[in-house]
Amino acid sequence: MSCYIIYHYNIIDKERIELLGPLSVPIVEKFGGELVIANHADCLEGSSPYSHMVVYKFKNRELAKSFYESNESRELSKLRNEVTEGFVVLMPQFEMPK
Repeated sequence: MSCYIIYHYNIIDKERIELLGPLSVPIVEKFGGELVIANHADCLEGSSPYSHMVVYKFKNRELAKSFYESNESRELSKLRNEVTEGFVVLMPQFEMPK
Protein backbone atom coordinates (compact mmCIF):
# COMPACT_ATOMS: atom_id res chain seq x y z
CA MET A 1 0.00 0.00 0.00
CA SER A 2 1.34 3.44 -0.91
CA CYS A 3 2.34 5.76 1.88
CA TYR A 4 2.81 9.52 1.93
CA ILE A 5 5.05 11.84 3.89
CA ILE A 6 3.40 15.23 4.20
CA TYR A 7 5.14 18.42 5.27
CA HIS A 8 2.78 21.29 6.19
CA TYR A 9 4.68 24.47 6.96
CA ASN A 10 5.30 28.20 6.80
CA ILE A 11 8.39 29.60 5.14
CA ILE A 12 10.51 31.59 7.59
CA ASP A 13 13.57 32.11 5.36
CA LYS A 14 12.42 33.03 1.84
CA GLU A 15 15.97 33.34 0.53
CA ARG A 16 17.08 29.81 1.46
CA ILE A 17 13.82 27.89 0.92
CA GLU A 18 14.77 27.33 -2.73
CA LEU A 19 17.67 25.14 -1.57
CA LEU A 20 15.37 22.43 -0.22
CA GLY A 21 13.82 21.12 -3.45
CA PRO A 22 17.01 20.38 -5.37
CA LEU A 23 18.53 18.77 -2.26
CA SER A 24 15.51 16.69 -1.26
CA VAL A 25 14.29 15.20 -4.56
CA PRO A 26 17.39 13.02 -5.18
CA ILE A 27 17.11 11.63 -1.63
CA VAL A 28 13.39 10.89 -2.09
CA GLU A 29 14.09 9.18 -5.42
CA LYS A 30 16.84 7.08 -3.83
CA PHE A 31 14.11 5.51 -1.66
CA GLY A 32 11.74 5.00 -4.60
CA GLY A 33 9.62 8.02 -3.77
CA GLU A 34 8.25 10.80 -5.88
CA LEU A 35 7.34 14.42 -5.28
CA VAL A 36 3.59 14.79 -5.88
CA ILE A 37 2.75 18.17 -4.28
CA ALA A 38 4.89 21.22 -3.56
CA ASN A 39 2.98 24.46 -3.37
CA HIS A 40 1.03 27.03 -1.44
CA ALA A 41 -2.06 25.42 0.13
CA ASP A 42 -5.43 27.17 -0.01
CA CYS A 43 -7.55 26.31 3.01
CA LEU A 44 -11.15 25.73 1.86
CA GLU A 45 -12.71 24.97 5.25
CA GLY A 46 -11.62 25.86 8.74
CA SER A 47 -8.19 27.36 9.22
CA SER A 48 -4.58 26.32 9.34
CA PRO A 49 -1.62 28.25 10.66
CA TYR A 50 0.49 26.82 7.81
CA SER A 51 0.56 28.06 4.23
CA HIS A 52 2.55 25.49 2.22
CA MET A 53 2.57 21.74 1.67
CA VAL A 54 4.95 19.17 0.22
CA VAL A 55 3.86 15.57 -0.31
CA TYR A 56 6.11 12.65 -1.21
CA LYS A 57 4.61 9.32 -2.30
CA PHE A 58 6.35 6.02 -1.55
CA LYS A 59 5.45 2.46 -2.56
CA ASN A 60 4.97 1.43 1.06
CA ARG A 61 5.34 2.47 4.69
CA GLU A 62 8.74 0.83 5.08
CA LEU A 63 10.27 2.85 2.22
CA ALA A 64 8.70 6.07 3.52
CA LYS A 65 10.10 5.48 7.01
CA SER A 66 13.48 4.46 5.60
CA PHE A 67 13.61 7.75 3.71
CA TYR A 68 12.55 9.82 6.73
CA GLU A 69 14.95 8.07 9.11
CA SER A 70 17.91 8.08 6.69
CA ASN A 71 21.07 10.02 7.45
CA GLU A 72 20.54 12.09 4.30
CA SER A 73 17.03 13.07 5.34
CA ARG A 74 18.14 13.87 8.90
CA GLU A 75 20.83 16.18 7.52
CA LEU A 76 18.28 17.84 5.26
CA SER A 77 15.96 18.27 8.26
CA LYS A 78 18.50 20.63 9.79
CA LEU A 79 18.14 23.00 6.83
CA ARG A 80 14.36 22.48 6.67
CA ASN A 81 14.02 23.43 10.32
CA GLU A 82 16.06 26.58 9.72
CA VAL A 83 13.93 27.77 6.78
CA THR A 84 10.45 26.48 7.72
CA GLU A 85 8.22 25.90 10.72
CA GLY A 86 5.50 23.29 10.72
CA PHE A 87 4.94 19.57 11.05
CA VAL A 88 5.45 16.27 9.22
CA VAL A 89 3.07 13.31 9.07
CA LEU A 90 3.21 9.80 7.64
CA MET A 91 -0.09 8.76 6.01
CA PRO A 92 -0.97 5.42 4.44
CA GLN A 93 -3.08 5.47 1.30
CA PHE A 94 -6.76 4.88 1.92
CA GLU A 95 -8.10 1.45 1.06
CA MET A 96 -11.82 0.74 0.98
CA PRO A 97 -12.72 -1.96 3.53
CA LYS A 98 -13.76 -5.23 1.91
